[in-house]
Amino acid sequence: MHILYPRPRKMTRSASVEQSAPNKPPKLLPSELTPEVARDWDNACRMYFMHKGIDTGDQVKMIAFGMMDARLHTWYLAQRVTLDAGTFEEYMTALKNAWLESHWDTKLRRKVLGSLQGSRGFYEWALELQNQNALLYGNTAHLLDAQLRIQLKASICDELTIPMLRAKLTDDLTLKKWIKEVKYLDDKRLEDLACHRKMAEDLYKSKRATSSNKPSSSKTYNSSSSRLGTLSEAEHTLLMKHRGCFKCRKFYVSHQSKECTDGTPEASSYKTLMEVDAIAAKLKTKTVAAVGTVGGVMPSSVLDDGSDSEDDMYVAPFETAHLIWPCLLTGPSSASFE
Repeated sequence: MHILYPRPRKMTRSASVEQSAPNKPPKLLPSELTPEVARDWDNACRMYFMHKGIDTGDQVKMIAFGMMDARLHTWYLAQRVTLDAGTFEEYMTALKNAWLESHWDTKLRRKVLGSLQGSRGFYEWALELQNQNALLYGNTAHLLDAQLRIQLKASICDELTIPMLRAKLTDDLTLKKWIKEVKYLDDKRLEDLACHRKMAEDLYKSKRATSSNKPSSSKTYNSSSSRLGTLSEAEHTLLMKHRGCFKCRKFYVSHQSKECTDGTPEASSYKTLMEVDAIAAKLKTKTVAAVGTVGGVMPSSVLDDGSDSEDDMYVAPFETAHLIWPCLLTGPSSASFE
């Protein structure tokens, strides 16, 4: 009789359990044993025992050779008598103690207790904690439903805390029903958040489309700065040609830069000076002058020494943007013209 020992296989990144059918013995493939793999191995073995009706005393020996990892196989052979004589529960306890990470149960419990919802949906996060806590089932580190509910309630995100308190969920709810009620509140929160995000995105896209459709205009300043840039050579020439001010940058004014009281233009609304701007300013100045023309009509005797002829008249037009004329007019009385 020849006994075939399993050959060592290349280690995989994550362990796995294979079982072709519920009434067939499962296989524990070579890999690092993790709490998740240990749980899968436990479930597959129990399913096999149930479908085959294997007695309690024979359960360990019926599945032990399904451990395909050479290290686990050697471990079993070294204490085969003791393991075969015990129960399947005792076998699983010994397997976990020998091959799982040291203090794995304490570390996993701390992971559950330290978990926060953060930006995840509540239901997704709650399921994750339930699955992690399930790995501790049968262990003293396992959290009861009431304990897990307290942990979930204390670690939900701030945005969900107020709606949950307002809902006044009763303590007699089962963990499953409580999670369902909180999931409803969180779904409403996520819907509102998605709606606000979409509104913000639409507004941003609308602003970008509006700004891209605006005609570009050349400017002599940096748009990111509120300070007006210096005059270009062309602008300087235009102001010189059209009696402009280098400070306020207006055409056809009666002051110079050092006398300017208008101040420098705002950089945000300033546009490069063009010839058409100068022409428009000139036309505007002429219109104002025509409306404001002052004509002085006086007898020549006032302006000419010794002459009192009524036919000798002097008409003096004055055209200026700003006219101050301090004077004293004297002459014959109105009776002399009658």
